[in-house]
Amino acid sequence: MEQNDKPVLAPAWVSRDLIAPAPPVVANGIVFALSSGEYVRQGGSAEARAQRSTHATLYALDAETGKELYSSGDSITSFTHFGALSVASGRVFLTTYDNTVYYFGIYMEH
Repeated sequence: MEQNDKPVLAPAWVSRDLIAPAPPVVANGIVFALSSGEYVRQGGSAEARAQRSTHATLYALDAETGKELYSSGDSITSFTHFGALSVASGRVFLTTYDNTVYYFGIYMEH
């Protein structure tokens, strides 16, 4: 897109609202977005904040259109704290506050 003969950036799509999102990861034309589920308001103890948190949710979005391709729904049972996504060998990995490692497979055409 150009404006006054200069290139400008224009958003192609906007994702759904995510609870304390982690940085997204892009692989094979898919954006992996993590809603951490962590209650991040300061004040009170870490234990109290943990009790007010909900479960994390992983989303797979088409990088070109933003269309939701997958959601982990309620399958992740804890929240992430400073969590990050990793992608390797056709899988997306994440860890949760209760020290569980989750991985989800990525469909890849052969």
